[in-house]
Amino acid sequence: MAHLGWRAAFWVNVPIAVVIAVLAVAVRTPAPERAVSSRLDLTGAGLLAVALALLVHALAGVPARGWVSAPTLLELLAFTVVVTALAWHERHTAHPIVPPAVARSAPVMASMALLLVISGGLFGVLFMGTFFLQDTLHLDPFASGVRVLPLTALMILGAPVASVALRRHGARRTAVAGTALVVLGIVGLSRVGPDSPWTGLPAALAVIGAGYATVMVTATGTVVGDAPPGYAGVVGGLKQTAMNIGPTLGIAVAAGAAGSAVAMMGPALLVLAALAAIGLLPASQLPGRPARREGPVTKAHREGPAAKAGTSTEPADLRGSAER
Repeated sequence: MAHLGWRAAFWVNVPIAVVIAVLAVAVRTPAPERAVSSRLDLTGAGLLAVALALLVHALAGVPARGWVSAPTLLELLAFTVVVTALAWHERHTAHPIVPPAVARSAPVMASMALLLVISGGLFGVLFMGTFFLQDTLHLDPFASGVRVLPLTALMILGAPVASVALRRHGARRTAVAGTALVVLGIVGLSRVGPDSPWTGLPAALAVIGAGYATVMVTATGTVVGDAPPGYAGVVGGLKQTAMNIGPTLGIAVAAGAAGSAVAMMGPALLVLAALAAIGLLPASQLPGRPARREGPVTKAHREGPAAKAGTSTEPADLRGSAER
């Protein structure tokens, strides 16, 4: 890999993608019956692709051109124009990319926004951390990977804990707590330098991993649970799109904030922490604590033995008078 260059890492996915494509074409499954057929909004898809390309290119060019340079401002202006055109088109087309039923679902749209900014923050951190570990600390790839293991470990261990928290405290509190952990972890990571204790970086990454797992479990559960009937496929596609756009924007923001001094993590990580903190707004829009379901044991205990037996709780003399 060292002789082929860093771009060779992307070719590893090519054989896997080819195998998946062949299997997708070869394996035939019965198509489900659909009551209403929907067409792909090619115009909307094209406008969305152009808007994302303009935004990412503008952010990626900030290190070389600056935030207030003419090319950057022109690309951001063009992005705004295309997004405005996309919004107008989506409101007037018969087959929008985001169906009205999905767009009106506040929990689903809030989950999408939350996944976008939190994934952006995480991948921006990984982008900056790679340069810090290998260019500043001069660690080899294996040693760098070992330093990042707490992030992965807490993602795995935090997922089941997040599921319990989601059932007990609801999506809103769980998502806010997870987002706060990600923000705190990124801020803590921004204070790590070459002379910092070795425990600082793994501890900050562990906090980020725990928060990211919490957000992922909560947002995914909300998307699946609150998807309008008949739109599970659309919602799943939007979720995947948000998870793809977020890392792209996060890396672009990190590169733009770092400038030419990419190995200096502090300022760029604070910008990424601000990006992740935006997720507190959509997290607060998720459903609150779930209603407590009353089981048969609780119901029988509340009503008492008399009600369970089908008898009245009135005094015996009153019941006798009523019967007479």
